[in-house]
Amino acid sequence: MKSKAYLILFFVLVSLNFYAQTKMLTGNKHLIILNIPKNWIQVQTDEIPFLIKPYEKEVSDNTYMYVYGLDYGSSPDLNLWIQGNNDGLKDQIPEIKINEFDINFENFKKDNFLTGRYRAVKYIYPDFKEEVLLVIETQTTIVTAVLSAKDNDEFIKYLNSFKELVNSVKINKANVTFK
Repeated sequence: MKSKAYLILFFVLVSLNFYAQTKMLTGNKHLIILNIPKNWIQVQTDEIPFLIKPYEKEVSDNTYMYVYGLDYGSSPDLNLWIQGNNDGLKDQIPEIKINEFDINFENFKKDNFLTGRYRAVKYIYPDFKEEVLLVIETQTTIVTAVLSAKDNDEFIKYLNSFKELVNSVKINKANVTFK
């Protein structure tokens, strides 16, 4: 009877993971587990290991989401990282508009790996493309989550999908070695 219960539990968990499209992203010092929002699919790209797009016809190349982890040898500083990113963008695109973006998440509380610090920045490009960049600080890694949309209408349309994606993110310390 006990083995039957374990077997049923196993199939339920497999089914839920299949439905939710759970993904695992690894780096040398981090492990990120997340769920792809419904009506989004992962696409292959050489630039970003985890990139997803809406599963719809006629989706702009400027409309996507991604999550990425950047490991560091020492403790990274979220504010310095954002300042460097913003300065680089301003140098490349002087007309870009950069503002803080007020958004809250409960899943990044301080623990033995997360520092509890995160910030979101919104970018509006001269071609009306809009992005929100969420930067999450850990002891060894900066994790970024991005929603990019071709314009404000699409940004608003997909913002709930971004929240769904980010609310599913779990970040853990790891010691991954690749062979």
